[in-house]
Amino acid sequence: MALSATTLKIRSLHEVGNYAVGINWLDGHDSIYPIDSLRRNCPCQECTAKREQPPSSGQRLRQLMRLGDASVFITWEDGHETIYTLPELRALCRCAYCVGEPEKPITGA
Repeated sequence: MALSATTLKIRSLHEVGNYAVGINWLDGHDSIYPIDSLRRNCPCQECTAKREQPPSSGQRLRQLMRLGDASVFITWEDGHETIYTLPELRALCRCAYCVGEPEKPITGA
């Protein structure tokens, strides 16, 4: 089944220490996104144009929040803002199940 904004819903969204964002999806899937990965994959036009440059490290979140049922809004400490749609976020998940290695889960769940 293809995942779309209408089938994807977030149960909970939270920071994981100072290094990641965790999402518990309504369908039971759990994702952890390293902050550097979220910034490096920012879908805005400015960041997309800079993809060839080395990513900046040490990024910190200033704000993390849902925008309705369809997206997540991030404000970074340097003032940059990112909006991810839920399908974009789910596509960035690098858990064992999402990368096709379900026999090698990190958590065993």
